[in-house]
Amino acid sequence: MKQKSEIKRTGPELLKRLLRQREMSVFLIILLVVAIVAISAVITVAVSLFSEPLAVLLGAGPQTVGYSAQYLHMVCLFSVCFILSYCLEVMVKVDGAPQLAMFGVGISFLINVGLDYLFIMVFHWGVWGAALATGLAQLGSLIFFLIYFLSGKSNLRFRRFRFRLKDFRRILPLGIADCSIELMLGFLTLLYNHVITQLLGESSLPIFAVIAYLSLVVSMVMQGIAQGMMPLVSLAVGENDRPSIRVYLRKALLSVLVIGVLVELFCQAAPGTIVSLLLSGDSALFDETVSALRQYALSYLPAGLTIVLAGYFAALGKAGASALLSLGRGFLLLPAALMVLYLLGASAMIWTAALIGELLSLGLGLFLLRRNEAAAKKELDT
Repeated sequence: MKQKSEIKRTGPELLKRLLRQREMSVFLIILLVVAIVAISAVITVAVSLFSEPLAVLLGAGPQTVGYSAQYLHMVCLFSVCFILSYCLEVMVKVDGAPQLAMFGVGISFLINVGLDYLFIMVFHWGVWGAALATGLAQLGSLIFFLIYFLSGKSNLRFRRFRFRLKDFRRILPLGIADCSIELMLGFLTLLYNHVITQLLGESSLPIFAVIAYLSLVVSMVMQGIAQGMMPLVSLAVGENDRPSIRVYLRKALLSVLVIGVLVELFCQAAPGTIVSLLLSGDSALFDETVSALRQYALSYLPAGLTIVLAGYFAALGKAGASALLSLGRGFLLLPAALMVLYLLGASAMIWTAALIGELLSLGLGLFLLRRNEAAAKKELDT
């Protein structure tokens, strides 16, 4: 790929080189595609063979396990589209077109909604149709991103590039933060489904489904702030502009603080309005869901602050701190808080487990931040 314009020397050493060259390797792209296809094939075969046990593991009951398995069968056929679409979306952002990336995601959303109506309401294809609509929506966004890169309008161009393993060894640890967030969502979903089923019964699973949907929206907003901060911090690091690094971190934390407080106030003042978007007002679980949301929503603010701190460490090139915070939060502190309440049989407090885990995670993040600031000050003094 040929470079269209020279880029200012900024960012950590690796990021600086990548931004200056603004190139992608034919070899790396082929390697990426082959790896994605191989992973997708493994996922498809595994889901096809173990769809029903997997559906049960995800929380499906006797009445829904058949529908869940059917949905998984269809969606997994499009796994390569899911993975490639997400990878190209990130590449579009790297290319300096975040608005276009958002537009591509919007196209996927509109295709999904339109096909859901067509396949379910018109063709009466049921769960199979819903899964097909989801898969085709991802295929649509994949085609959109491919057109952008193949049209010649992007800054990134294909060219021969020397493969160097050491670059991957430096890149991959920095991706642990984002990767662990995605894995954490699935892991915690499984854990919550198990705990809720044991303590409250299978009939209470819709309560967590509502909370999970709302939490996903809040998490996406927090991650968006963190991802917007990260390239700015990386560029400031490359220029050794320490004041700007602190400014970007403060602005990101302040943004999360404001949004977190507003969301919290809304969840406490009008939880019924929020729940009614996903659950009928005459449902037997409506009041329980409202109460659960009030408790669970207390975790949104500390969760957002922790997400920003993990992204900040990744942007600084502190892969160890970023991984420790992200993995510790998702696979140790949050699960530990939930399991302690489960073992104590504290069913009435089960929705506060997220708050306890997030506060512990935030404490760890602040400790790592203070240690990093002390190390930076010592380095500056010497």
